[in-house]
Amino acid sequence: MATTTIVSDPSLSEITAPSAARLEGIDFARAIAFLGMMMVNFHIYINNADTDPAWATQLASLFSGRAAATFVFVAGVGTALLTARWRRTRSLDDRRAARLSLLKRGIFLFILGVSFRAQWPYDILHFYGVYLALAALLFTFSTRWLIVFAIITPLLFVAEYLAFPPLLGWDYWESPSFHNPLVAVRDVFFTGHHPVFPWFAYFLAGMAVGRIDLHKPANHWRLLTGGVALIALAKAIKFVALDLNYIKLVPVEEWGPGYALNYIADLFGTSAYPPTPLYVMFGLGAGMIVLSLSLMICAADWRRSLFQPVIHAGQMALTLYLAHVFIGVTGIEWFLPEEMESIFWLYGVVIAFFIASVIFATIWRRYHSRGPVEWAMRRLVD
Repeated sequence: MATTTIVSDPSLSEITAPSAARLEGIDFARAIAFLGMMMVNFHIYINNADTDPAWATQLASLFSGRAAATFVFVAGVGTALLTARWRRTRSLDDRRAARLSLLKRGIFLFILGVSFRAQWPYDILHFYGVYLALAALLFTFSTRWLIVFAIITPLLFVAEYLAFPPLLGWDYWESPSFHNPLVAVRDVFFTGHHPVFPWFAYFLAGMAVGRIDLHKPANHWRLLTGGVALIALAKAIKFVALDLNYIKLVPVEEWGPGYALNYIADLFGTSAYPPTPLYVMFGLGAGMIVLSLSLMICAADWRRSLFQPVIHAGQMALTLYLAHVFIGVTGIEWFLPEEMESIFWLYGVVIAFFIASVIFATIWRRYHSRGPVEWAMRRLVD
């Protein structure tokens, strides 16, 4: 007789069966995104050595911006599941309940993230809170409109990135104090590390993807193929524009006054800074690949059982995200000697912390249905 897996979050269990397979695939993807974010964040404090091989440093650099993008994309998918009841019933009560739930979660994460910025200037949680608040306004739109908004968002970033710095003297990718509300709005929407423009595009794309039937293996393969195609297209456009030199590296002053970029060619890069449309395409493709492979892995009972500890870690991603800074980053700063810094130390620390996170999550889930921070959020917002 087949066993039934109990879904711990009732707000996410309203999808047609088998809900456990789908939800645990999303949890697995969230755990992989957390692993990638540790690679990026620990790399800030563990430098490369001159003797490190190129393949090792290049592999680590692949996570830059893509892990966080996957995290945001998967969050959008989860939001689609959270609002599934309203899409099924179209009742005013369900719409109001879904909207209120998203808003309260957004406020909780924004306050938590703003408080966390004192310890971690690269925080993503307060941005995540704003994404949820915006999603509370947009989840009633059709999938087609969500896709349109996702396309427009990175294009608006290009416009403001070209216009605002010379006009208003803005600096990008800092972590200013939020004592000034105008500075806080500027950071969250335009100039921060994960601003609404263009990062909300990942969330919108996730909301659209979360509406398709992800139980079907055919859709897993479509996601995988679409992700590979997006990455290939982004790299092809970059190759034509830069490697074939169709876009010349002409200094700004030769293009006329008012441009903020040092080189117009920056708009055709795929790195996280600046987060151009090609970067968004690359990051979205990576997120789609991670999600599709995670759903494939968790589609079979024996694979879900094998990777259950990783799934538990994904279900406690909020707790582990805070822990990787308070424990992981602090430990690196205090105890790792400078002469021991190298790319292989980075890999070792990341793997060790991920294993410790998986073990902690597995033990914790034996006695509790949610992680400590996840439990606190549910108690405060529900």
